Amino acid sequence: MSFNCFIIVIRKRFRFMYDVIIIGGGAAGLTAAIYTTRRKLSTLLISVDIGGQTNLTQHIENYPGYTDLSGPKLMQIFEEQAKSFGTEIIFGKVAKVEKIEHSFRVKLSNDEEYEGKTVIMTPGKVPRELGIPGEKKFIGRGVSTCATCDAPLFPGKDVAIAGGGNSALDAAEYLSKIAKKVYLIHRRTE
Repeated sequence: MSFNCFIIVIRKRFRFMYDVIIIGGGAAGLTAAIYTTRRKLSTLLISVDIGGQTNLTQHIENYPGYTDLSGPKLMQIFEEQAKSFGTEIIFGKVAKVEKIEHSFRVKLSNDEEYEGKTVIMTPGKVPRELGIPGEKKFIGRGVSTCATCDAPLFPGKDVAIAGGGNSALDAAEYLSKIAKKVYLIHRRTE
């Protein structure tokens, strides 16, 4: 008895569908990843770096459980914990997020694409630079972008705040209780 078989190979592009795609690798993104992976949700974290603005901080004393820790070390702990639960991390810059039927497509600037049922945006912030000499060199070493984080490091010192918006005024009011003298520098007339 003879059998004739025809096997037809149908090629279909299969793409892995993540339960969650997190955009941003700072404290918020890594924390979200820890929680989603602990819930057994397949999680992809996409970021240009790990740690974000926390990496600029050389001395953290207000994070519960630690009395003296650097920002990069704290973010390394966050990253290790997220990975230990199964978070997948890809380095890249997100160029586009679009809704497609019942999911989201995330396209990177290098044209890589990923799909997820849910997207969590944790892009963080990039502090505006003044463009003055020494600014980059002394960030985290006397130059700060977060009064809430760093004001307690300047007791009895003369400090200057550059800005004129709500954040600058709030920082000046807060620092007036800690610093010896507070200067508010504003470059516009209004």
